[in-house]
Amino acid sequence: MESGRGIKEDPGKVNCPWCGTLNRGTARFCIFCGRRLGDQAYNGPRFLFNAREGNNSLWRYILTIILTLGVSSILTGIILGIFLGIILLLSHRTSDIFNMLSNPFYLLIIAGMVFFVAYIFLYLSVRFLHNRSFKSLINTGREIDWKRIMRGAVVWFSILSIFDIIYFIVSPGSFRFSFEPRSFFILSFIALIVFPIQASFEEVFFRGYLLQAFGLILKSPFLVLVVNSLIFAGLHWWNGSNLTMSLSIVTSAFIIGLMLALITLADDGIELAVGIHIINNLYVSLIHNSPDSGIGNLPSLVVTPQDPYLSPIILIAAVLTAIFILFRNRREDILKVFK
Repeated sequence: MESGRGIKEDPGKVNCPWCGTLNRGTARFCIFCGRRLGDQAYNGPRFLFNAREGNNSLWRYILTIILTLGVSSILTGIILGIFLGIILLLSHRTSDIFNMLSNPFYLLIIAGMVFFVAYIFLYLSVRFLHNRSFKSLINTGREIDWKRIMRGAVVWFSILSIFDIIYFIVSPGSFRFSFEPRSFFILSFIALIVFPIQASFEEVFFRGYLLQAFGLILKSPFLVLVVNSLIFAGLHWWNGSNLTMSLSIVTSAFIIGLMLALITLADDGIELAVGIHIINNLYVSLIHNSPDSGIGNLPSLVVTPQDPYLSPIILIAAVLTAIFILFRNRREDILKVFK
């Protein structure tokens, strides 16, 4: 007898009632669609179940994090050190090196190098340490949806633009407009390469790898997204120029993290979150920058000082607007995260 996807039944195995995939008899979740076996009433985020298809020993997660965040940075630092050493030998002037390291363009390039190498280590770790497909960090089985990425980017860009227009009408004196064609062109060229790498890596790592890892430990999807967002926010502490700004930036990062994690779980994939994250970083670097941000002094079109108290409040309004637009006809997808 054949069932589901045309695979013969085995007495020691069980067919998934949802997609027909043959699973081990002791399996609790389907290795293909991620749904709970024997519980057809379950309607939670299937994205969290992708991790169950691979090897999930604790040491694999520890080693992956060390390789991805630690070794990648060290390796990039070694490459950069060799490069700077060659420059020092050729020029015999340490001032050239200090000028490079204080230039925001070079800082962006270095950041791009770090995240590119981290991407490689994450890919190798997922494939060969966890023995699972890298695509399992992106969605629950569909092809990578580029339209979803574009939709997230367009929606978030529109919201940021509208809020900036309102802010300008209310407080035009806060805006300082500047446009230097040559510097802006260089910034645009670098940013369009670096930020898609950086932002997509952070989504794959935080909303893909770590979110699914916490899903193995915590039963509540809502608790998973809160813990994930706290870690994401904490890593932004050093982006502030003082204590007040650091607290404001961490709060804003937590709000953004909650939105991106909620969207990922509701949509069972990171594509929408990737689009939002990429356009957010491009917007705050090319269009509207603050000297108090992580990388200040960029030749952006508009520069305003960041209000550490007002910024998180405005961000909450922007986040709620984005979720409403993206899921206005998908209320159940949002509610399943809170079950």
